[in-house]
Amino acid sequence: MFEYILGKLVIKKIDYVALEINGLAYKIHISLKTFEKIADIGNNEKLYIFTNVKEDDISLYGFKTQNERELFKALISISGVGPKLAIAILSTFNMREIIEIVMEDESKIFTRVPGLGIKKAQKIILDLKDKVKKIDVSEMFEETSNVSSGKLITSESFDPKISLMKEDLKLALESLGYTNTDISKWIKDSELAQLKDISEAIKIVLQKIQNKK
Repeated sequence: MFEYILGKLVIKKIDYVALEINGLAYKIHISLKTFEKIADIGNNEKLYIFTNVKEDDISLYGFKTQNERELFKALISISGVGPKLAIAILSTFNMREIIEIVMEDESKIFTRVPGLGIKKAQKIILDLKDKVKKIDVSEMFEETSNVSSGKLITSESFDPKISLMKEDLKLALESLGYTNTDISKWIKDSELAQLKDISEAIKIVLQKIQNKK
């Protein structure tokens, strides 16, 4: 239905944004990796669109690049993988990491995604192997693979409102499938106070959760 949507970013949440065009705002679901790349509210943003049509619902999914959209389409073409799981995969790993996992048969690493068991991870890898070969890898040269490094990024340049960050962090984790998560168990207020934005807090907490597995 849509190739892409270019409009003013009026809502920016962890799991969706709204782009306004001529007084009409389009709600577009996004991955965490897309959230980290998009502009600030008030600026123009362009997202490549996948339209998911069901009997009782039409939902839009947005991606910064056409390749990211193609990977999403490849994921949902696999039996047992719906848009929610595909977004969770694209939120947990960047494109370079996903391709590395697939090409190296690292199904155990794939199970870091909430709700993704080892059998389904193996099936996804098997079904994706031929499909990922068609993806243009040139745009991924700047993406750092953190599958094994466990590196965390911190900053001292921002003084956030801790309670709001905790609320956003909890909502982000719930959108990825982590329910009833005790934020204080994974990150201290003093750590949050040193971070630049909520996306860094999400990276840190996800890394800590994954390292526990």
